[in-house]
Amino acid sequence: MKTLTENVVNIFAENGKTWLDQLPATVSKLGEHWNLTEITPVSNMTYHYVAKAIRASSLPVVLKIGCDRKSLHAEMLALLHFAGNGSVQLIDYHESYNALLLQQAIPGITLKSLYPAQAEYVIDHYLATMQHLHANPLPIQHHFAHIRDWLEAINRIASDQLPSSLLEKACSLKSALVNSLNCNILLHGDLHHDNILKHGTQWIAIDPKGIIGDPEFEVAAFDFIHPGEMNNRNVTELFTSRVELIAAKTGMHTQRIIQWVFIRLILAAAWSIEDKDDPGKYIHLADIIINCLG
Repeated sequence: MKTLTENVVNIFAENGKTWLDQLPATVSKLGEHWNLTEITPVSNMTYHYVAKAIRASSLPVVLKIGCDRKSLHAEMLALLHFAGNGSVQLIDYHESYNALLLQQAIPGITLKSLYPAQAEYVIDHYLATMQHLHANPLPIQHHFAHIRDWLEAINRIASDQLPSSLLEKACSLKSALVNSLNCNILLHGDLHHDNILKHGTQWIAIDPKGIIGDPEFEVAAFDFIHPGEMNNRNVTELFTSRVELIAAKTGMHTQRIIQWVFIRLILAAAWSIEDKDDPGKYIHLADIIINCLG
């Protein structure tokens, strides 16, 4: 709860404190509403309250509650769109409490736990999950945000908050990438290793953001470099070899993936700055990736 508390207060200030104060009562009310027992919070909460529970004495579920109505509503819409094809299934949504009731992945191990020891296995199942998610065509009428909306955060970065070489490159590159989109599909938006869980014999995604873009933007969220590999003297070669492998397996453009990786790192830094967090790790990675840009 410590990380959740710090993040919610940093981002939402007094509204966040009020939400946290009311959280025990909210959990209790939702437990009654959905007939939940054995409500057990997970240990790695960051921006949302998440707990495993049992519904109606037999069904394993996950309860997820957020302070930010917009993000939970977007997740609900994305889950409805994916409809369990590559994603966890949405069971119910409670608008008044910004709460989702979700299918629980069993056994629930993450792809992250297998990486980088089984790197190609992880890549194969990551890509299979992604392709399932992208299989449903985008409806003509929808309420999903576009990646250009997210990228506005880069424009809000002050010139003294990031190294000028990184910020200038990001500002010019993001426009070129958005203007050259060759398809519009609904992306998960945050498809990293920790957001893909084992369910039976399949791997399924959790925590979708629901954003419109191209598949290279999606795969750019892949954790190409494990934290334990950061001091590898061949880290740049390791990064490019994994990008090239993914490009070969999918038919995506290698350089476009690399460009989107760089942009996503600057975007993550921008969001960290807005959330009063330290963007250092994203800046460090961007310094590495910029040398791979064509």
